[in-house]
Amino acid sequence: MLANRLPPWFVERIEPVEDEDDLRVSTLELFFDLVFVFIVTQLTWIIADDPLIGLVQAVLMLGFVWWMYAGYSWLTNAVPPVRPARRVLLLCAMAGWLLVGLSVPAAFEEGSVWIAVGMLVVVLIHGLMYLQAARAFGPVFIANMAAVAAVFAAQLGPGGLWRHLLWALAVVIVWSVPLLHSQRGLNLHAAHITERHGLVVMVALGESFIVIALYTRGLPIDADLLVATILGLLIAACLWWSLFVRELPLTEQALAETADPVRRVRKVLAGLSYWFIPVLLGIMVLAAGLKHAVGYATEPLGWSTALLLSGGAALFLLGTAGLRASMSLPRPMDRAALAALILLLAPSGLLNAGVQLGAIAAALIGGLALERRAARRPSASASRPSGEPSDPTPGPSGEPSASTPGPSGEPSGSPTESRSPGPR
Repeated sequence: MLANRLPPWFVERIEPVEDEDDLRVSTLELFFDLVFVFIVTQLTWIIADDPLIGLVQAVLMLGFVWWMYAGYSWLTNAVPPVRPARRVLLLCAMAGWLLVGLSVPAAFEEGSVWIAVGMLVVVLIHGLMYLQAARAFGPVFIANMAAVAAVFAAQLGPGGLWRHLLWALAVVIVWSVPLLHSQRGLNLHAAHITERHGLVVMVALGESFIVIALYTRGLPIDADLLVATILGLLIAACLWWSLFVRELPLTEQALAETADPVRRVRKVLAGLSYWFIPVLLGIMVLAAGLKHAVGYATEPLGWSTALLLSGGAALFLLGTAGLRASMSLPRPMDRAALAALILLLAPSGLLNAGVQLGAIAAALIGGLALERRAARRPSASASRPSGEPSDPTPGPSGEPSASTPGPSGEPSGSPTESRSPGPR
């Protein structure tokens, strides 16, 4: 039999880790996430060079790339990299991701086939490792391979519209899998999967500062440079606050309270997979806009750059609103309204970049302050009739306190107290 010829570590069955057992994000996973910085940076450059066509191409590539990158978060959740052989396989997958990142600029213009080769390596390693923990992953593996075939066809065929359509086909194939697959037989550890996704976003936020650093080389340190960079940092800090201070800890709590594994997987798909696409895209779009604003804070912007700045922040907030709705967290429409307000600030960039960046930062600070006040208001339980549920109330540090009620209304301790500082 074939199983007798394979190494024991590969054919062994891996049982899911229970929620009460600690499953920490390993240093190898953190190292693995650093490859994402390179890919996101390459996609950001494409958007910055051509805000229209480049954005379309970045969305198509991100659609497949993020599906597989999130898939590796699921993989290490189900198959922890505790054996040397698994670690070596993940390092080989990193090489595949690096090849993808190197090929991103030439994917549409030159039709580089290397991006397809890189995705093939990524999909093969991911699928063969995941099948150790869940035979139910088989149909997903087949769909991923079909998407890789579409990418090969796109890169080997004629360019132009044909290439764009085939990339779109690959994206449709992978993202339609949850609609056709019942998600039965898949198990996810609530704390690990939340922390893992959060760390990817943290790495992507760091990418925006790399873009700023690259474009400030050779520029004089003057008011134009300082105003744009400091306001850009302030906006990035507000976006971090909007996701990491309350949303991700409460997301982890909501997943931990979802005992049914199928419902938990579907919540992760909706909140951390689907709705993280606008979160990540927003970071890239904002960074692309900052490229044109850094060093020119007192000069007027064109419409495309102004839309990149406001649109990037709005997309990020829209993703967090979707996360709230997916996890049954309070006030998702408040976050969507804040996103709409920031999008409406785009015309201020026609005055100058500093005005728009300042307006975005002020809107974010004001919106987050109002959210915090609204979250604290129900804490006056003495004036509330007995049995009426309250919204989660942050503690002094801004994170849910030990007596914070979860999305289901039942009090529970903070699930992140004993974990590493990151939300994933």
